[in-house]
Amino acid sequence: MSTNKGQTDLSRPVRDFVLPVETSLLAGQTIGQSLAAIRTRNIGHKVIYFYVVDDQNRLLGVIPTRKLLLGKPDESVTALMDSNPISITDTMTLEDAMEMFAMHRLLAFPVVDDDGKLVGHIDIDLYTDEAIDVSESHQLAEMFQLLGVSVQQARRSSPWAGYMLRMPWLLCNIAGGVACAIIAGLFQAVLAKVLLLAMFIPLVLTLSESISMQAMAMSLQQLRSMRAAWKILARRVSTEWKTAALVGISCGLLVALAATFFGQGAATAGIIGASIVASMVVAGTLGANMPFILHMLKLDPKVAAGPVVLMIVDVATTAIYLALANFLLL
Repeated sequence: MSTNKGQTDLSRPVRDFVLPVETSLLAGQTIGQSLAAIRTRNIGHKVIYFYVVDDQNRLLGVIPTRKLLLGKPDESVTALMDSNPISITDTMTLEDAMEMFAMHRLLAFPVVDDDGKLVGHIDIDLYTDEAIDVSESHQLAEMFQLLGVSVQQARRSSPWAGYMLRMPWLLCNIAGGVACAIIAGLFQAVLAKVLLLAMFIPLVLTLSESISMQAMAMSLQQLRSMRAAWKILARRVSTEWKTAALVGISCGLLVALAATFFGQGAATAGIIGASIVASMVVAGTLGANMPFILHMLKLDPKVAAGPVVLMIVDVATTAIYLALANFLLL
């Protein structure tokens, strides 16, 4: 799925792209009268919402198609409508409208003039190179996510804007690196005694970061497909903990075997292997937890989870690795 934003000037006004509305309903009508009137019209556009207007064509409300079709024939359309419709003014730009789609996740918006009169509508197909099947929820979710990214890209028109978008998250990595350096400084004695420990720090960090990112990706996928709940969280963490333990044991044995070839003895190699197992279990658990925690805190896990997880995993892994070595070797 793709957007056609690169082919259209997003600074152009919405009025240049407004489609005529053939699904407007008069406020004084009943549902039965409205449906009878609609059947006489030659509707040439996709029907997503019905718009209720007064006798001066001012927008009063919106009715979803399903709600209108299932309503009682003698019920008034004003009783059925959403009386606080979200609309777009015809002076707004395509970029403004794109942000409205990404923010509210509606399939179409009514377009009104400065007097609140309905002049037409625009739907999500305006921003795509292909028609969207409104019955496919995953396709809609993908489209709205693309629009959200498109809004950010449209605003990222200068180096400073790009800097402000990226730098806050890079601060997480800087903070994590500084914390790891401080932790390593606390264990200078064991690092000086067993140089092999320092040689394997990059490998230990790489393995922990990799399994945390894998666990995070799985949790994000699950978060998109179902509600976040404590029961789901517990089941997900339990599964990831067991998986991380199996992967950690396998990686720990392989790395410990490799470490024996450096001539530092089986004890040092065993400590490195055991540290990898412990750190990978912790990293996998953190990676599985973080998207759910951020979601429950009303933060966007797709944006914040990666930098936050990597920072915490790096610090935790460094602490576990060096603390275990210090305890067993000194």
